[in-house]
Amino acid sequence: MRSIRPVPVLFGLLIPFLQVTARPALAEEPVKPWRARYDQCQKLSNDGDYAAAVEACEQAYALNPDPGILAYIAQIQTALLHPVQARDALDRYLHSGRLDDADRKTAEAQVRYLDTQITTLRIVTELEGAVVSVDDQVIDAGSRERGVRLSAGAHRVTVQAKGATYSRFIVLRGGERTQLELPGTGTIAISCAVPGTRIFVDQHEVDAVQASRGVARPAGTHRVTFKADAISWPEQVVSVNPDERVAVVCTAPVADHASSMNPRGYWVTGAGLALGVAALTTAIYNGTQYNRWETANDDLRNDLKDNTVSLVEATHRAQENDQLMDSIKTGRKVAVGLGVASALVTTGGVLLLFSDAKKPTHTGTSSWFRQVASGVNVSAGMNSGELAFRGAW
Repeated sequence: MRSIRPVPVLFGLLIPFLQVTARPALAEEPVKPWRARYDQCQKLSNDGDYAAAVEACEQAYALNPDPGILAYIAQIQTALLHPVQARDALDRYLHSGRLDDADRKTAEAQVRYLDTQITTLRIVTELEGAVVSVDDQVIDAGSRERGVRLSAGAHRVTVQAKGATYSRFIVLRGGERTQLELPGTGTIAISCAVPGTRIFVDQHEVDAVQASRGVARPAGTHRVTFKADAISWPEQVVSVNPDERVAVVCTAPVADHASSMNPRGYWVTGAGLALGVAALTTAIYNGTQYNRWETANDDLRNDLKDNTVSLVEATHRAQENDQLMDSIKTGRKVAVGLGVASALVTTGGVLLLFSDAKKPTHTGTSSWFRQVASGVNVSAGMNSGELAFRGAW
């Protein structure tokens, strides 16, 4: 038997060359259907039309289950940057039962290499009737439970249930197994400067110390209420997204007597709000960069599918996309840092304002801050009595 001609040198840059064989037709015999499809597969791969080549080789294998064809398919799938499909072809190759020791060892080494490029994602959700998809491909419940094999890198996971859609962007490493819970959880950090205030989340009382550190809650809407002696604040509805931290701060009730404020409280609060604006601006810019990255990935996938780009150029574009993703990750960390700093600084400023609010003035009027603070609420109507800050965590 003779060796199948290797696919162009590009394969050699990606994987060690597999010595694969297929039985040639004798000169005096007419060309059999499987051989015609296999010759077409070789021609298409040599021309760079790898997607069509895989289809032709699969048709040839269906007519003549020669293990050499499977090894050839594995090479083409690797060139297409499809490590999962390449490994599946090699598994079929190894289970063909018609291999010598040298070919088997070569294929097993190739499987070990591909395993470093493959990750397994197990998706868990408690939402009834949820439709889960990875990179726009719907995943059935059994596959979600066992774990979906994916190529290492960035993937978008989406769950749809009860009219709501939740999306998660996740970066997976090769050779690892990851579990993802959907729609995920967020954190509500709650504080109040009024002594003796009781805090309730979804009508369940929460310890003040625990509330200040953050209360984990599933993504969605939750109700936060403050109660103190002879004081009851209106209930606030807080929306929490996956991996998001929302800070809720109650305001002090308006006193009957006039009060004054230390100007430092205004400056600190203003600085905190400025940090919040910077965090929001960074997050918005990071979002546009992500859209750019997603578009570039889709374009690259379509170009590979349509065979309008060479593998060298595709590799270069993929590297550029990876660099862009690194920039997005850095931007995300900056936005998180600014958001956390904004919440802390603003909270400190508010506490400074309320610490000085008890000092009476001789003017007979209350400060501007005290006049409006009881009606400030970022995410609800006037007179709700809470300040809410939010940011990614």
